Amino acid sequence: MRILFTCVPGTAHFHAMVPLVQAARAAGHEVAVATAETFGAAFTREGIRLLPSGKDWSQSDPASLPSFHERKGPQIVAFAEVAGMGMVDDLLEHARRFEPDVIVWDAMEFGGWIAAELLGIPQAAAASAMGTPRPIMRAMAGDALAALTSKYGLPDDPELRRMFSHLYLHRKPRTLDLPYGEKLAEEFRYRPAMFDGPTPPAPDWVPGPADHPLVHLSLGTTFVGTPAARAVHRAVLTALADEPVRLVVSIGRSADPAEYGTPPPNALLVPYVDHSTLLPHCAAFISHGSFSSILVAIAGGVPLCFLPMGADQPVVSMHLANLGLGVNLANVHHPPAPSLDALALEPEAVRRAVRRVIDEPGYAGAVSSVRDDFRRLPGLPAVIDRLERLAG
Repeated sequence: MRILFTCVPGTAHFHAMVPLVQAARAAGHEVAVATAETFGAAFTREGIRLLPSGKDWSQSDPASLPSFHERKGPQIVAFAEVAGMGMVDDLLEHARRFEPDVIVWDAMEFGGWIAAELLGIPQAAAASAMGTPRPIMRAMAGDALAALTSKYGLPDDPELRRMFSHLYLHRKPRTLDLPYGEKLAEEFRYRPAMFDGPTPPAPDWVPGPADHPLVHLSLGTTFVGTPAARAVHRAVLTALADEPVRLVVSIGRSADPAEYGTPPPNALLVPYVDHSTLLPHCAAFISHGSFSSILVAIAGGVPLCFLPMGADQPVVSMHLANLGLGVNLANVHHPPAPSLDALALEPEAVRRAVRRVIDEPGYAGAVSSVRDDFRRLPGLPAVIDRLERLAG
């Protein structure tokens, strides 16, 4: 079987997609990934065939596609617009040569949906995050998606029921479904690989005495280089400077540690850290609400403090805090979900939130309960079995 995967050129999307691609390849199938050319090096380093497609851009580089990064309003609309900037056309050309039996498209990379519709090829959408329910997708991006289908001569799908009639791959249990979602006719839920295997040993470079709880602050790779992120870093460093914790702050590979002056004795600034090695040993994780890193925290049983800065983070943070997995530090209250004004973040609010999730066992208990729900899901090989049945 030949499987063509499509992927938004963003780190979180890569981390969600690459395990599926590797599992398909391990099962003996021929695979290729269509994404932006420069970003695609992340896949070629894994030995995965790249089919450069669409604009050469990246979510982490605002200069790569200003029309995407500067667009106001829901980001889903920008994803729909980018799909019409050559992505569909390149996918059609690649499909002519690669002849895929199935197209698996990143659920925010709408070019894969359009190409599969045009070619009449079996398709599946793979959610990289919580998954945007059909009613919300329609409300936020219905017009942009209608323009995309019209551009390529496809029938109207105003309610997006045709889009959501195809197989949808979720890497989460129903426990985490958003309350305004709906059960899909064709969906498959699976357990991400971070919920398998033994816990790695604790890093030996973490500062402070081992009997002090370990706290990690990470704002991912897209937002970490912004002035807002630097304001968050400073607020958290101030908040926890005199607390009996060990703090590790990821400041980004391009950041200058000297910009922060001398960090408190209990804190360490690092350019980047592998969450899979650090988070299982943490007592609290301060996160912007990226679903990929949240999965690692849940797998490690780590409660969270949320600092939602953009994209889907406000909705994810609000939902997971409502489920009891952590404390939401959002301080700007406007629909559809509260978000964070980094410049107004009070160190005392951070200090209280970290103390709560460490001292009150209910948070860790809620995370452990959700982790058990993940562990009951089938693993990656079952996803490939499902795709084989889809191909017929």
